[in-house]
Amino acid sequence: MANWCNNKVTFTGVQDSLIKVVTLFQTMIDDESKGEIGQMPDFIESKDGYFFEIYQDDSLEYTFEYETRWSPNIEILRIIANRYNVGFVLDYEESGCMVFGKTIYENKVLTDYFLNQCDFQECAYNADTDCYDFEGVTYEYKDDIMKILLKRKIDNTNQKTV
Repeated sequence: MANWCNNKVTFTGVQDSLIKVVTLFQTMIDDESKGEIGQMPDFIESKDGYFFEIYQDDSLEYTFEYETRWSPNIEILRIIANRYNVGFVLDYEESGCMVFGKTIYENKVLTDYFLNQCDFQECAYNADTDCYDFEGVTYEYKDDIMKILLKRKIDNTNQKTV
């Protein structure tokens, strides 16, 4: 059985193009509600990267949350973005397989920031407190630490490219 990767994608671009993306995702949401499990746009020929449990974030007009098997479907999103001439920001995580990252696709340039095995070694689970210790601070959730580490990685990468 697959581990499920949680994904949150926000599309960026001109409104006419974004409306087309919303229509595409709404069609997939409707098809999934009819019992058709695992969605893929009909113009994509792939055996991997299906969208599951898709829903639109009510607070953000061009944001969708969904699940994929094992890892994010970055290449599928890139194909969608190219078809509709939009960009996107994808946040993803699957803590069971230590997958945690952010992908930015802008002006046909894809940048994927992700934590690797070494990054995860920086926090330690404390069985006595049922919390995580990181840099002298105790955290109830490991995700809080992962967010800090990913932000640092993005900041450090961007400083090197300036």
